[in-house]
Amino acid sequence: MFIPRTFTDRLLHLHYSSYGNYSFVKKCFDYDQSLETIYLLTPNQIKDLFPKNTNRALNIFRQMKDIHVDYLKHEFNEQKIDYLHVFDPHYPTLLKEIYDPPWLLYFRGDLNILNQPQRLSVVGTRHPSENAKKEMSSILSPILKKSYTVVSGMALGIDALAHELALEKRGKTIAVLGFGLNQVYPERLRNLKETLETQQLVMTEYPPYVRPQRWQFPERNRIISGLSHATFIIEAKEKSGSLITADCALEQNREVFALPGRISQLESAGTNRLIQQGAKMILKSDDIIVEYE
Repeated sequence: MFIPRTFTDRLLHLHYSSYGNYSFVKKCFDYDQSLETIYLLTPNQIKDLFPKNTNRALNIFRQMKDIHVDYLKHEFNEQKIDYLHVFDPHYPTLLKEIYDPPWLLYFRGDLNILNQPQRLSVVGTRHPSENAKKEMSSILSPILKKSYTVVSGMALGIDALAHELALEKRGKTIAVLGFGLNQVYPERLRNLKETLETQQLVMTEYPPYVRPQRWQFPERNRIISGLSHATFIIEAKEKSGSLITADCALEQNREVFALPGRISQLESAGTNRLIQQGAKMILKSDDIIVEYE
């Protein structure tokens, strides 16, 4: 099998060939930190290396044979896709500190946005109330004017509204996708995605061809929280993906902020519970700013 020339090429090739599978790349890295020896293994040796998922490992092995890294980089250039690996000096320091930082981040847009010192992750329900929209704008608008970068997941509801608010206020925002850059989900956010790719920054740990899968979104949440010092939850039901992001933030030793809501409103049950458990209650922008400054 052809062995890519550089470590970066080998990491990209293995990551792309394995659908961005974190565990596969980690097993390869633990086996040989140069990532060279993995290319010398036979199919049977690959099977022995990954006994719990033999069929998947052999499928990845076939992809490694079929995909040429130089062609891959040419395609990325044509599609305006770039990438950043975990050992690159430009890789975000905060994200590198988490337990399982992505091996690779594929991105479109302005990577300089990562240099903004203050990043705040903002997530919440897909069905926000009108009050939540107004209160979010009231709290985040002064923050955006102070050059904070809003990080979110480009989902319907609060996530999309947070990105749109950043665009409206001429601030900075980063969208973290739970699928590849050449996919769109949901379709109604296509225009927003294209705008963010040209004016802001869109990132994902999944290779461009990877379609949305339900399990990828909770996995993506660790990146949303990992990029920031704090995560702000704006409306979430008691069983909500936003609470997974809050859990990720706590595991990463980051701050969790929450917007309080009426006890009769289902969309506020999760955020009210977070406050009850010790999350900082946010009533105005200064409540966030004081934690950063």
